[in-house]
Amino acid sequence: MSLRGWQAQLGAFLLLGFMAAQTILAMKTKSPTCDEFSHHVASGYSYLVTRDFRMNPASPPLPRMLAGFPLLFLKAKAPLEDPSWQKGDSPAFARQFFEVVNNRQDEFIFWARFSIVLLSVLFGYAIFWWSRSLWGNWAGLVSLFLYSFSPDILAHSGLATSDLAVAFFFFLTLVFFYRYLNQPTAGRLVGCAVNAGLALLSKFSAVLVLPILLLTALACGRHKEILGRRAVLFLTACFLTVWAGYFFETKPLLTNTPAPEKKMTEYLKIGGKPLVYFAEKVPVPLSTFSSALVSMAYTRAAGTNAYLMGHWSREGWWYYYMIAFGLKNTIPFLILCLASLIFFRNLGVSRYLGAILLVPILFFFIFTLRDKAQAGIRYFLPIYPLFFVLASGVVVFLWKQGRILRVVVIFLLGWHATEALMVFPDYLAYFNELAGGPSNGYRYLRDSNVDWGQDLKSLGVYVRKQGYPEVVLLTLAPSDPNYYGIPARSIEEDEFQEPRRTVYAISAHFMDEALWTRDRKPDKVIGRSFFVYDARGS
Repeated sequence: MSLRGWQAQLGAFLLLGFMAAQTILAMKTKSPTCDEFSHHVASGYSYLVTRDFRMNPASPPLPRMLAGFPLLFLKAKAPLEDPSWQKGDSPAFARQFFEVVNNRQDEFIFWARFSIVLLSVLFGYAIFWWSRSLWGNWAGLVSLFLYSFSPDILAHSGLATSDLAVAFFFFLTLVFFYRYLNQPTAGRLVGCAVNAGLALLSKFSAVLVLPILLLTALACGRHKEILGRRAVLFLTACFLTVWAGYFFETKPLLTNTPAPEKKMTEYLKIGGKPLVYFAEKVPVPLSTFSSALVSMAYTRAAGTNAYLMGHWSREGWWYYYMIAFGLKNTIPFLILCLASLIFFRNLGVSRYLGAILLVPILFFFIFTLRDKAQAGIRYFLPIYPLFFVLASGVVVFLWKQGRILRVVVIFLLGWHATEALMVFPDYLAYFNELAGGPSNGYRYLRDSNVDWGQDLKSLGVYVRKQGYPEVVLLTLAPSDPNYYGIPARSIEEDEFQEPRRTVYAISAHFMDEALWTRDRKPDKVIGRSFFVYDARGS
């Protein structure tokens, strides 16, 4: 069945509108996550009003400034007189920002997230446009359909964090590089470099795009197109983009930075007094970016405390992201991804397109085999659009193979959409049937895969309805529970062994901490991330 261009455009607008509606309705039910509250929104707003990046520079500023931009029109106040500003203490600064000088937490979080929703709409249209240019109108709609009903995409489209933004600009970098390989012009190379710079301004993990571009060029036999003057042009445009994102900042490395004493100790170990003098006295471009990038490298080398299938580790598992990808995506989407690899040669892709689609996927899976900082499937979002594009190509191919395969395709797409609709509004906690569904996911993965403190608001609704006089709270949620009407207190040492006669609300991330929960069924589960136990009758 043929599809005209205007029909495809209309279908794309309808899908994007429905996706945006899903995301907005879902995010209104969610309280701020750890990173949104403590590190992103308030910090991003401070960047805009001061052009000073001292507040938690551990992540680049672009998504934070996008989140903070709407707050300029809401006349938000930044607590620049609070000691937390001088210290660069972003959690304390955020508490002052949300709870003291403004006290408009939900309003601010909504509009901060709305910026990312708009970015997600642009992202979806870019995927539609590129798939359509490769395999036709139907492919464009299929790739957008997969994007619009992906639980992981929907989850991060409604969060004022950096993960959706880096995935978007990473994708645009690859698209521009593909166009450059086909027709090497200075304009296309600069377009690729600017988007690479925007990706680096979104998340430091975007540094992976640089070796990926090199490997892709080698796989295409076009390495000469990225050497010499072309390399200088690319790196210059990329550098200027990143520098512009920091408002062309030039300062010494140890000026206006958190924990300067700790950093000075590290510089002393690395280069002695000359390096310390340089870091204290000599202004350099991109000071904040450079210092934070090095700190990020140290953090990832040291590892983070990750959870996988009943075990915690700071060393990580080589198969962590394979399991996470297999459990956090819908089964029909996984089937289409597998089919796209099986029938890859039948899709009629050129050498350049094949390299652009496959090299980043292979690189991500291979590079992360030794990764010790395994903080969630969100780090794999940059390769999701490549799977959407590949899957759209294989759907078009299978559709042409006869009626039976058409029925299979329709079934898989319907199943994929149903999964997203069924888990609404708890997209972050989505797990497929291989994990036993969303309610069982916390047994396999933790942290941002299921519980980022996002359900404190829903817990407040339930607590007020039940009229609980006290709730013992164990959670990652950074917000003040009183803001949501929860008469909370912190859990005490003896309560990890045995509950007292009161009500407990324990978030999924901490389910191993309270030992007595192993043999006790919760009285209520909120948002698939909070487990409520009424022990008053025990």
